[in-house]
Amino acid sequence: MKNSLKKLRRIYLCTHALSWAAKETVLPGMDDAQRESRFGMGDHWPGRAEACLRRDQQLRENHYNLIRNARPDDGFFVIESNEELVDLARHHFGPRCVVCRLENDLEQNCRALGQEFVAGLEEDRRVGVENRRCAVPDNEFSAWGRSKAWAIDLTAQLAEQGYTFDPAAVEFLCLGENWVGCGATFPIHMGRAFGLARPIARRFDWMNPDWSPMLMAAEVVDQNLEMPEHIRLFIYKTADRIPTCGRYIAQFWEGMRGIMDPPHVVKVQFPPASVMEADLFGWPTCRARGLVGYPQQHFHGELTMHVGCGAHTTHYATVAMADRTLSLEDFRTALLAGNVAVKPE
Repeated sequence: MKNSLKKLRRIYLCTHALSWAAKETVLPGMDDAQRESRFGMGDHWPGRAEACLRRDQQLRENHYNLIRNARPDDGFFVIESNEELVDLARHHFGPRCVVCRLENDLEQNCRALGQEFVAGLEEDRRVGVENRRCAVPDNEFSAWGRSKAWAIDLTAQLAEQGYTFDPAAVEFLCLGENWVGCGATFPIHMGRAFGLARPIARRFDWMNPDWSPMLMAAEVVDQNLEMPEHIRLFIYKTADRIPTCGRYIAQFWEGMRGIMDPPHVVKVQFPPASVMEADLFGWPTCRARGLVGYPQQHFHGELTMHVGCGAHTTHYATVAMADRTLSLEDFRTALLAGNVAVKPE
C-alpha cells in the first residue's frame, strides 16, 4: 500500500488562518468586553480588533491565491481555521487537503491515540530531562504533545486519502495566526514531529501578528535566514511613529524543536551602543527602562538574544532594536555572525 501512495512535493500548514476575518461581521459591533468574553479576541491595545481584521483582509487574498494556484503535488494541512478558507482548500486540493480531527487538548488526544502514544510522550520527556538537565515545564510538554498528536493524525489521514511525503525532501510552509503564538510554537514543534530534514518555513507576510502592535505595523526585510541548529533569523522595519520611529528590529526563532532538544540563545556582537532590547509594543524592556541615562545607556554592543519557540512555551524571542544610525547591512552582518549556544535553564 505504501508504495502506491502519491508523493507530495510541497505542503502548506494552516494554523488558525483568518480567524479574525471569520468574525468580521460581528466583531466591529461589539464592545471590548463582549469580544473578549465571546471570542477571547479583545482590544488588548487600543484599536487591536480593527487592526487585526484589516490584516486578515489583506492576508485573505494571498491565502486564497495560494490555494487557487496549487499544483497537483501540493498538499494542505489544517489546524482549526476559517471555514470559508477550508472549504476553498477542499475544493481545490481535493483529497490532498487534510483537516486535523483531534482537539486542542492533550488529554483528549492521549485518549484518542492510546497507550503507545502516551508512552512515546513519556519517553520524549525522559530524553528531554536527560539532554537538558532539567525538568520539562508542563506547558511545553502539553504544546509538544498536541503538536505530535496533530502530526500523527494529519499524516495518517493523508495516507488514507492516497498520499504521502518524503520528510527528507518535502517543502513545508506555514500560514496563519499568531506570529508569536500558535503560528510559532506549533509549526516549530510539528516540523520535529514530522521528522523533517528542514524546518517548516514561517513567513511573516503570511501571518497575523495579532499580539503585537509593533509587529502589526512592521514590514519584513529578511526572513528565514539560516543559522546553525535550524535557527532562523527574521529582520523587520517598524512603522515610522513613536515609540519605534522606523527602526530595524530582529528576532531569532527555533526552526524545528521538541521537548527533547535544548533551547538556544544567540550571542551577538553589535557595534558599541547600537541596539536595545524592546518589548512587543516597541518600548524598551523593563530591564532597560530602569537604567539611568535613558535613552543612551540602555543601548548595547554585545547582546545575548533568546531564540523563540512561541508563547505556548517559556522561550520567547528577544526583540533587538537598532539605533537609527545603524545601517541594515551592519545590523544584518552582526546578527548572522552571532554565536549560537545552548540556553541555560
